[in-house]
Amino acid sequence: MRWRHSVIWRFAALVFLMQIACVMLALVAVHHFTSQSVNRASREVAVSLRDDIAATYAAAGLKAAAAAVRFRIATDPAKSSVILLLDPRGQRIAGNLSGWPAGVGRSESWRHVDLRRSRHQDREPLTMGIVTTRFPDGTQLLTGHVVENDLRFGGYLEASLVGAVLLAIPLAGCAAFVSAAIIKGRLRSVIEAAGAVGSGDMERRIKPTGSGDMFDALSEEINAMLDRITSLMNEMRLVTDGLAHDLRSPLTRMRAVLDNAMRHSKDEISTAALEKALDEGDTLLRMLDAALFISRAEAGIGRDSFIPVDVGSLLQDFQEMYDVLAEDQGVVIEVDAPAGLMVRSHREIFGQVLSNLIDNALKYGGDRILLSAQRQDGRVRIIVADNGRGIPEGHRQEALRRFARLDAARHISGAGLGLSLAAAVAHLHGGTLTLGDAAPGLCVSLILPAMMDEPNTTAQ
Repeated sequence: MRWRHSVIWRFAALVFLMQIACVMLALVAVHHFTSQSVNRASREVAVSLRDDIAATYAAAGLKAAAAAVRFRIATDPAKSSVILLLDPRGQRIAGNLSGWPAGVGRSESWRHVDLRRSRHQDREPLTMGIVTTRFPDGTQLLTGHVVENDLRFGGYLEASLVGAVLLAIPLAGCAAFVSAAIIKGRLRSVIEAAGAVGSGDMERRIKPTGSGDMFDALSEEINAMLDRITSLMNEMRLVTDGLAHDLRSPLTRMRAVLDNAMRHSKDEISTAALEKALDEGDTLLRMLDAALFISRAEAGIGRDSFIPVDVGSLLQDFQEMYDVLAEDQGVVIEVDAPAGLMVRSHREIFGQVLSNLIDNALKYGGDRILLSAQRQDGRVRIIVADNGRGIPEGHRQEALRRFARLDAARHISGAGLGLSLAAAVAHLHGGTLTLGDAAPGLCVSLILPAMMDEPNTTAQ
């Protein structure tokens, strides 16, 4: 899928994953520190109880330690402490446990166990954190703190963290979408300007937002580049136009001189040579006109003269125009185009392109030429196809270049500008020209934007 390779999609995915990762790390850190804090507080309570009772035992003996245990239990406001004191023989002396818990060692630094306290209304065992100590004479002391509520709080915290993650996913998705939309919005103006310039609107520029960021810097650099390109194109247009006009005058005078010489020539060989020179002069004039036309078309000159043109009617006109010439060469011209298929074009320019394409088909094609047109996705596809030898796929791009002459056509007169002129006109209309295989023969497709609202009156 192409969208997977999109830089904007990758940027949006990166924003999404980074936000989810940040949320996860933050929540895991909160959970870790909260759990550690609660666990540390409970352990400190149990250790404090142990140290106090152990100090009493060391100072005043077992009875005083037992009294201290009873006092601690009686004065526990939250009833969350657990204490058990056993004598060296393992007999219970004081505490709120009925006996030593099974599986609990004599020297536990800290562990969680489920216990039920005696003299309490504990219906179910409660989870407690305990610390156990063995005195030198064998006396055993267990102190602890009920952590059931703390663990329940931890469960609530974990559930809240899961909910926060689930909520963060759509929020991160929205943030990624908005970020991608912002990037696309900033790039859209660049794309639209580039598309307008590519269609021939050399005055189109990108309007900076004034943010001073890299997008504005890119816009300024592209605008400067377009200014330079426009300046060079204007200079080149002036040079080519001037050169074409300057060359046309001496060529016209030369043709007039040759024509006059041919009329006064009495020698057949000289007359034939003069006729050939006149033909070459006419070819040069046509080449100048075609080259000048291509330069103007590629520069976008002529769009202001566009009118609605019925493609089907125009193709019928060209069929009638070329029928006699085609019949003399043993070629049949057919038309397959629906009525009312409209494009905006300069009729004379469009006609010149069709004339060049039909001429090429007559020169290099077989005995059948098909002129067709059809609508495809809001565009009009105009096809000139023949059943000749065609052009190999590897040489089709070369055939679209100016003055290109493939080996098979070098023995036939021509300037090699027919297809490049058609491509220039397609560019003038915001369309494209493609060469394909008619199997057999060449299929030339001129794809132009279709008129959205077809008028009732058309240019004929």
